Amino acid sequence: MSLKKDLSKYSPRKQQQEAIDFIDQQFKKDPTTKFFLLDMPVGVGKSHLALMIADWYKKNKNKMARVDIITNSKILQDQYSSTYESIADLKGKENYECSSYACSCAQGSEFNRLNKTACEVCPYSSAREGYISSGVSLTNFYLYILYAMYNQKLMEARDARVLIVDEAHDFDDVMSSFISIKITELVIKRFSFSNENDLIARLKAVTSISSYVDFLRYFNNEVVTTMEQMEKGMSKTERSIVQDKRDLKINKVLNGKNSDVKLMQLVTDLSQYKMKIELFLTEYKANPNNWVLESSYNEKLRQKELSLEPIWAYDYLDKYVFSKYDMVFMMSGTILDKNLFCQLNGLDVTKAAYHSIESPFPAKNRPIIYMPIGKMSYKNKEETFQKYVPYIKKIMNKYAGQKGIIHTNSFELSNWIQKGIKDKRFVFHDSTNKDEMLRKHCETDKPTVLVSPSMDTGVSLDDDLARFQVIAKVPYPSLASQKNKMRQSNNPDWYAWKTVSGFIQMTGRSVRSDKDYADTIILDGSFGDVMKHSSHFLPNWIQEAIKKVNIKVTT
Repeated sequence: MSLKKDLSKYSPRKQQQEAIDFIDQQFKKDPTTKFFLLDMPVGVGKSHLALMIADWYKKNKNKMARVDIITNSKILQDQYSSTYESIADLKGKENYECSSYACSCAQGSEFNRLNKTACEVCPYSSAREGYISSGVSLTNFYLYILYAMYNQKLMEARDARVLIVDEAHDFDDVMSSFISIKITELVIKRFSFSNENDLIARLKAVTSISSYVDFLRYFNNEVVTTMEQMEKGMSKTERSIVQDKRDLKINKVLNGKNSDVKLMQLVTDLSQYKMKIELFLTEYKANPNNWVLESSYNEKLRQKELSLEPIWAYDYLDKYVFSKYDMVFMMSGTILDKNLFCQLNGLDVTKAAYHSIESPFPAKNRPIIYMPIGKMSYKNKEETFQKYVPYIKKIMNKYAGQKGIIHTNSFELSNWIQKGIKDKRFVFHDSTNKDEMLRKHCETDKPTVLVSPSMDTGVSLDDDLARFQVIAKVPYPSLASQKNKMRQSNNPDWYAWKTVSGFIQMTGRSVRSDKDYADTIILDGSFGDVMKHSSHFLPNWIQEAIKKVNIKVTT
């Protein structure tokens, strides 16, 4: 199905047409405009608008132009690809089932590389070829950045001139996370380095950015040496035996003790570490002041973990992404401020145009009820939670037969609710089973209530999946993070913008259509500070929905 056919029988929504009209008028007014920033709340239909933008560009700029669409999650990616046949969709190798062996294409490719064989048909290779040649192609942020930074030949072969970024408010964070580098004791032990104990001792001795950089240089040398040893040590005998058995279940080989396939996978993984470290060393040398040493404690492994992270990602976004395109469209519900967004993403503000669209849903269907019980600040959080308890119970009773979600913004608060408020309707998750618990909530007929610190984005709880949601804590960026501290210090506006952006994302999980309705209840009194000091970031469609309820809190 062609792009033209995708759009031929579609009547654009009012807000979609408004966006296209803005783009068209801005282009006619200033043809040098490169960046179009489109602020669009839930319900506008960003995925179909992306196709409309592609169609507009082909009609007005270059009918042969190729368009890249990227989005933050594979869930949104699936929504695109299942709806529009004209889009060539690409995911990582591990998402495709090998046509020859009982494994993923990621494992099958290693098997073939080792044995110098090839599958007759490779689902991943087919998808990649479609991605390269298609007029409109789609992938997720992570895979896109991987190609942009490490596979420039593929990007050159694709030769796309237009980029459309869906959920653009997350793009700089994903780039920052991708460039960050983290070596742990577990990583060292996995590769069975000959001097494993020495490497672990050197890692434990790291106390500063410079000492971590020295460790990475040493570690990289060991990676190269180990790769060479593994490649030399692979058995030619086993290789020839396996090669003759095309119907062999590859998992038997993969799970075998000293399997050559396993060694090949280790070599591949080591190669990726080598590329990442060498890229980091290059970027660090270019700007050593843009890095921070982040420390965390892994409860499961009972060990401290260190990572090096860039404070800001805008230089890398410009260098590896935006400079490659003639025109870039950034779509999000939380751009909020043109100048700040341009600054955070490395966009030339003189070549940028911004347009904000109002929510298509009536405010009465999405009331935001501000009911301040107490401030969930670091010093007051335990005391405030005790005040929360009776009100959360009342809310659960009020919506007794309905599903909902409680946004906690931290596992600590989720755990307090789990221990302090006994209710069979609650559905909790940890860092490993989020998708499973979300699926459980969506599929059951019971009026379950999700309690989560991380379902503020990328989750659709439309209609009866959430008739209410509780914001138990305003999503201030954690200042336990050294990077967040540095960002706040360098740019206080970032902190306010990030908080408001997170809050708006939370409110958008429930009401997803013009017939849908849900209540959003804010318990954290810190939201008053947001309204007082950061109201300029709150769009009109949010402000019109806010209703404050004055209550008397007894201790």
